[in-house]
Amino acid sequence: MNQETQNSLLNQLVNQFKTSKKSADDLFSEQQELWHSLGFNHAQVALWSASLPARHVLNEPKSAYQTTSNIAEYLTALLRKSGGRMNLSQVLKKLPAGTTITEQQLRKLAEQNHQMSVKGPFLVLDT
Repeated sequence: MNQETQNSLLNQLVNQFKTSKKSADDLFSEQQELWHSLGFNHAQVALWSASLPARHVLNEPKSAYQTTSNIAEYLTALLRKSGGRMNLSQVLKKLPAGTTITEQQLRKLAEQNHQMSVKGPFLVLDT
């Protein structure tokens, strides 16, 4: 099998991955000639398929790609747990994984929210 044919087949497989949920076993058995010409064994096909970005989206639960829907609710709960006040730098460290917010954005959020405010270096829960 020449390189042009291999590239064409690999591109087709990548496009199929975007819409199908084929396993590495299926891929290996359906395209044995391609994998043999590339010198790939079953384990290498499994690694190749797992490395495709589209494959990650299909296999991961949706919650892995979601952040806290309402950061203000998260912050008020965090403040309640900590006794009603926390240092802004500490709040930034306690944000959920994947959530990025600057101190300036945090101050603006507190200013717009009626449940919390910024007093000096602290985020304070207004109750």
